[in-house]
Amino acid sequence: MATNSQIAFNPQGKTVVVAAAAVAPLGVQAPVDQRFSAQETGQVRVVNAGTNLVHIGVGPTAAAAQANAVAATAGNPAAGIPLIGGAVEVLRFPAGWYFSGVAGAATTVYLTPGEGL
Repeated sequence: MATNSQIAFNPQGKTVVVAAAAVAPLGVQAPVDQRFSAQETGQVRVVNAGTNLVHIGVGPTAAAAQANAVAATAGNPAAGIPLIGGAVEVLRFPAGWYFSGVAGAATTVYLTPGEGL
């Protein structure tokens, strides 16, 4: 029997956009369609459609996601998750969390809720 980590990614909601820029925007949610809510897993397919490195911020509120979109520097850990240009990742977060992003220049990041690889 397949587990969530063995099946192909199954979109379970609409794709949303994070417009990452030098100043992180207020966070957005990538909600699961109501018909899938009983099996919501918190997995999100994240696509960096640009060439810039983006630091993704996540959190339980829009403001927390925005505040967590910070790049780490030498000796200063940060909550931002680095996503290189062109990357496509499936990551797991608490269901219903918000997303933001900071980048050196305007970069579009797409987020699709679902489950699987």
